[in-house]
Amino acid sequence: MLKRILDRLHGRTINACFCTLAIHAAYRRRAKLLLADASNVPWIVLTDEPNDFVDLPVRVIRHEPIGPMAIDFLTKLPPTGSGRGRPAYHDKRFVLQAALKEFDTAIFIDADSRITSAPPLPQFRPCIAVDKALRTTISDHLSRYGQTRRTAFEQLAVELSGNADSLNSARWCSEALFAVTKDGNESKFFEAWADGADFLRSREVFTGEGGVIGLAAAFAGWTVDYRTLTKLVAATQHEGHGPKT
Repeated sequence: MLKRILDRLHGRTINACFCTLAIHAAYRRRAKLLLADASNVPWIVLTDEPNDFVDLPVRVIRHEPIGPMAIDFLTKLPPTGSGRGRPAYHDKRFVLQAALKEFDTAIFIDADSRITSAPPLPQFRPCIAVDKALRTTISDHLSRYGQTRRTAFEQLAVELSGNADSLNSARWCSEALFAVTKDGNESKFFEAWADGADFLRSREVFTGEGGVIGLAAAFAGWTVDYRTLTKLVAATQHEGHGPKT
């Protein structure tokens, strides 16, 4: 059923869906608003309370969080920001994996976002497509935002690629809105993302999600596409501002 609700461009079917992570009440409320903004496209929602979405025509997957969620950043973990980066929510990889079992492309949008006017979906080529606002390398991003994380990321780069210098070529990927299109290497991407999430968590580094995604993309041999999502990014507003109560 979900496959039938697809956008078309130049007469070709766009085999893509939208997905989001909605854990805890504040994010479930925001996710329902987001879903209503683009109700004509298929959605997959990863959530701790599927009953909140029973009245919506979306696929819902129950999920028990593995990594820290907003409540953990608010009550258990030290504050982020001030050059240390924003909270990382690595669990979003699970909804992307679920989406790619059915669709060629999975477009992830943070639950605290709104789509002002959904543009037609473009044709996606196999790779990862991201917002061009953070068009830089992981090394450069760390130099500007959270230099204290560099050692951990250098160790992670060695773990994944055998060489810390990969931070100078791998791209930092903005994680609030991005798309993954499968080409047979997506298992490598998600394997590296899982390893990166576990690696940083074991060192009590709970930020830097975009860097982990960038290293995982490089591990999978993917280029980073800064153009395909331009119109969708322009039509999307991200609330941000850290964990919601």
